[in-house]
Amino acid sequence: MEIAIFPVIGIVVLFILFKVLKAFIKWLVIFLILIFAVAYLTNPIESIHHQSLKKSLKDLKLKKVREKFIHVDDYKFFSLTKVEVDGHDKIVGVGAFGKVWYFDDLEKKLQR
Repeated sequence: MEIAIFPVIGIVVLFILFKVLKAFIKWLVIFLILIFAVAYLTNPIESIHHQSLKKSLKDLKLKKVREKFIHVDDYKFFSLTKVEVDGHDKIVGVGAFGKVWYFDDLEKKLQR
């Protein structure tokens, strides 16, 4: 009798774990879909990148960068701000969720 109880208990435990894991995965997928939807809808547009970069340059007391050297790569869920320096594009910032953040080494990357 004891031998038959252990497999039954094991099957019940596995069944419960499966149900819990299934519910967890379902909510995780729903959460990720919501995060991606919000990221897609709040991805900053190119003009916000330009304005934010000008403000950051002004705060750091760096010389201005001409508009034609600023490029924004839009990846739908986030975007990258690039500045062309000596013929090479350097990533200086990331935009997501309606904001644009610039890296701490912005001054170093923009030195010519």
